[in-house]
Amino acid sequence: MSGSSNTVVSATSNQQIVNYNTEKLIIRSTRFIDAQYENLTAGDVELLCGMLVGRITATGKIVPLVSSAVDGSEIPLGVIITTETVAAGAVIDISVCVKGELDKSLVLIDAGDTLETVIDGRRLEDRILGDTLGVLLVDVEQLTDFDNQ
Repeated sequence: MSGSSNTVVSATSNQQIVNYNTEKLIIRSTRFIDAQYENLTAGDVELLCGMLVGRITATGKIVPLVSSAVDGSEIPLGVIITTETVAAGAVIDISVCVKGELDKSLVLIDAGDTLETVIDGRRLEDRILGDTLGVLLVDVEQLTDFDNQ
């Protein structure tokens, strides 16, 4: 639900300076559902925190949303809130945020799409709000001042 990376800025034998990423994907008022993801590839797949997903109509399984899909998964279901590595052929249960306010800059969308991508006559950002129980993507300014590092 939050960034967990850190970067060593400088290190000497006496001192180390580290920048910690403390960004939060979830802001408030959330609701989650459990969904299943099935890895149909020959290798491991990494599902990332913040990834926008849709649901395949025929199987009920979730997949990363791609606007050009025609199997139902082009319609937003919600946003994954954890990072998971899924082994080839495995099926996992994963939590999906289907309602709440999320940091727009931390939501991950397929490389070919943007929030302006039009799906069935509506912008993707509008579809996310309208097709989910109410996932609202908001602009957030987090830790921007030098003394907040």
